[in-house]
Amino acid sequence: MKKYWKSTAIIAVIVLSLGTFFVNAATSAEQYPEFVIQKQSGDASEIKPLVLDGSYADTSSASYVSTNLKISTNGSKYNSRSLIDQIIGQPPTLIKDLQEQYRSFMRGKNAWADVFFEDESFLAYADVDYKRGSLKASDFTFSISVLNKKDGNTNTFTVEVPDSGVLSHIFVEDVQVVGDELHLITQNMMPNYEEYHDEKHVYTIDLADQHITHHESIIQFPKEEGEKDLYINAELIETDPTKANERLVFLTTKEIESDHPESSDFEVMNKEIITYNLATKESEVIDVPDLDLMENQLSFYDGSNIYFTRAEGQEFIVTPFDLENEKNGQLLRIPMSNDENGNVLTPMITVNDDKLYAVDSYMNASTNAAITVSDLKSGDPLFEGEIVLKDSLELDSFDLYVHEIFLR
Repeated sequence: MKKYWKSTAIIAVIVLSLGTFFVNAATSAEQYPEFVIQKQSGDASEIKPLVLDGSYADTSSASYVSTNLKISTNGSKYNSRSLIDQIIGQPPTLIKDLQEQYRSFMRGKNAWADVFFEDESFLAYADVDYKRGSLKASDFTFSISVLNKKDGNTNTFTVEVPDSGVLSHIFVEDVQVVGDELHLITQNMMPNYEEYHDEKHVYTIDLADQHITHHESIIQFPKEEGEKDLYINAELIETDPTKANERLVFLTTKEIESDHPESSDFEVMNKEIITYNLATKESEVIDVPDLDLMENQLSFYDGSNIYFTRAEGQEFIVTPFDLENEKNGQLLRIPMSNDENGNVLTPMITVNDDKLYAVDSYMNASTNAAITVSDLKSGDPLFEGEIVLKDSLELDSFDLYVHEIFLR
């Protein structure tokens, strides 16, 4: 019996530690304040599908520790405080919903929304596996899983990344399923002289044959020798991962580093919008008349329109642009809030079903976070409200950040 005393003691310590962890977690969870969305005007049903992913921190104490939470019409729900969530973090709402609905399919997959695609027929996942070497990664391979929702079958396979020997690194930025083809949009890091440059690539995979039928570098900006101060970035504009898009939208920005010896600032030289059609394999430079790209930020793409935003006084100006007809849509003017120092709070936006959702990304004891839902066709507000502490609770000092807007 004596030979088991060490094992028994270790197990007892583990059980006691886990018990203490969960008791402390439960106790601390009870101390978190509850946040609700308070209507000021409009129809409260407009925010029923709205879920806000964010984080809360009590700033009155010396230790600044933030806790993840979700805010909806049901109030606020904090991190489950499970041991796994505490170690790896809480996944975004989209991933959490997929994990609950498709447990078997989601097992062992990275919790990044960018590597998933979902519609009524399919749930697809694609990421990159590789060997880690002492100097660089190698042997890049696409790891792919596609769930057919109609018959419940999952198709899992791997595909070697073409010309992976010249890659320094590669990661998946977007996944699209159009017809019987899977499209992977990636950022590839390529060696260039003594430095590296990034390229945007698209890989088209036939789901039946499980092989790459098309591979193309759609945006590349290799530096010429001597252009060490020039930097070009290509940003894939955010879309709804639950909707298929045949057309991709990129914003390219050309910057040059300041030559002032005491400054490391960058000066923006040029911005350009480029679209790529997955069906026709054609690229196009988009000219937006009467809109200065230096003053307007390209914030969202819903599959047919791109949305530009800018701050103008106390208003947040949203300008939709129809890519098919190449014309501006109805201008939206959304009132902006101020923090306790008078600084204007710029909201986050998302678009769904011809409605624009705007949410302030920050709130504290002095400033509530505004929420607005607007009709894109008329520009009229459908709902106006704000995130507030439930029951008019007063707290001395806290920070609440909204990281993501999700619509169920």
